[in-house]
Amino acid sequence: MAEALNSINASIAAAAEKESRQNTILNYLPALLPMIGAAIITTMRIKLGAASVPADGAFIVLAVLFYMISASSLLTNFWAPIKFLQRFGLWTLSLAFFFNLSGWLVRWVESGDREGWKRMVSPITGEHHFWWFFSYVPFANLYDLSLAFAFGAGFATLLISHRENSRFIGAVSTPLISLILLLAIFIGSDFITLPPVLDSYWRPIHVGVASLSYGVALVSFAMAVMYLIKDGVKMEAMALIVAGFAVLSHVFVWLMSGIKALDPFTLSYRLNPGVAHANGFSNSGARLALPGVGPLATLSLVLFLGAAICFALYLYKEMSAAQNYGHWLLRASIVTQIATIGMIFYQIKAMGLVGSLVGNDQAYQVGKHLMGKEAAGRSVEEIVSIGANWLANNRDSLILSVKANPVEIAALISMLVVTCFIALFSFRTEKIRASLPPLERIDSLIYKLVGVAFAGLAILLVTGAIWANESWGRYWGWDAKETGALVAWLAYGGYLHSRISHGWAGRRSVYFALVGFLLVIFTYLGVSYILPGLHSYAG
Repeated sequence: MAEALNSINASIAAAAEKESRQNTILNYLPALLPMIGAAIITTMRIKLGAASVPADGAFIVLAVLFYMISASSLLTNFWAPIKFLQRFGLWTLSLAFFFNLSGWLVRWVESGDREGWKRMVSPITGEHHFWWFFSYVPFANLYDLSLAFAFGAGFATLLISHRENSRFIGAVSTPLISLILLLAIFIGSDFITLPPVLDSYWRPIHVGVASLSYGVALVSFAMAVMYLIKDGVKMEAMALIVAGFAVLSHVFVWLMSGIKALDPFTLSYRLNPGVAHANGFSNSGARLALPGVGPLATLSLVLFLGAAICFALYLYKEMSAAQNYGHWLLRASIVTQIATIGMIFYQIKAMGLVGSLVGNDQAYQVGKHLMGKEAAGRSVEEIVSIGANWLANNRDSLILSVKANPVEIAALISMLVVTCFIALFSFRTEKIRASLPPLERIDSLIYKLVGVAFAGLAILLVTGAIWANESWGRYWGWDAKETGALVAWLAYGGYLHSRISHGWAGRRSVYFALVGFLLVIFTYLGVSYILPGLHSYAG
């Protein structure tokens, strides 16, 4: 009898284990099916030609759309917990990942077609490169990296979301992914030809590891934000932190516009000549204030800072009335931020040819931009002369373009998204906290993600050093991007060290994860648009 019972129990256990394995495989289908679909799309593009599939830009637009739909569904699920919304959000995220990856892979094939796949044969020896196919991996500029950054984050989100109690993470990560892809669209999808010195098989390895590591870092950041919400951090306190970043972003726009601008936060744009070159429109270096943008941008900042002051009074003086006023000011700031962004796009479309509005006071900036690194050591008079001559010959073809200043637009849109997050999560916050898994579960996921990001950034530094030695004859030169990547890696190292050696956990460790990702973002964008260096070609 006992043997029969043991046999039955063993059969039940085996059946349960088999069912568990099957369920595990099914749970990973949202991450696996898009990869299979993207491989099919790529095969069609190779075998049937360009007409057989949409262009990479169309795929990326669809990816942004479905990332946003996924974010809306997963956010709504916080306040109206419905399994359909959760599953719909998961599968739309899967579709977004499919379009994102497909767009990048189609771009890979287009990159090879553009050159006729000539790199498959060495021009020196006439022999076939064993890595020729990988030499066309689209990792030449910031647009390419942004696409890979986004699908790396999408893939990491889908892997974590295989468990039902982890699907909440997409509510935060998908809006961030959408912002990255929007930045890519603003940058433009022009192909660039890299200098021969950078054409190495280490390039796809190094940049590929970078993009995937950045994606994992993004998801760890989103998880860290959810941890703070679950741990009881008030949204008003988060608003104070965001207010600091708001001031920095507006000051950045101000400095980029030129301190002499009458409106301190008037958004200005580089102007593109109307004649397209091989790689699209080239920037002139001139800047023009957009009418109406300055007052709106200033008002949105003042309203947000007013909200921050009210929240500070609520947090430190326990003034409940100040809390209510703060949230009304926050909502008003959202309206004015939307109006600011709308005004930017309206003015860019409406102003048309703007050469007559560009004065000769822009000659120095134009000359400096045209000369690039050669401007160093030249006299001001020489730079102004070059700029003035260029303006005289090209003034009639100057137009405004969304692609001229992608970081400025992305900063304003990011600020709007963050403000909306604060307003949303301030509504019935306790219900959101109740819907999140235990703190220990979130903390464990952050730990695993940071471990992967730390390892990825370590490989990034090593492969980058090898590539640098092959291309520039030195392993390390304290270039801006090298230094930024090192500091980000050390931040994640600090997280792991403090946790393993000193037993840190919870909020103290979470702050390391937040800082680490902010350093990653600075490394990702700062070098191309703010700090000069050998990596600036990627911009």
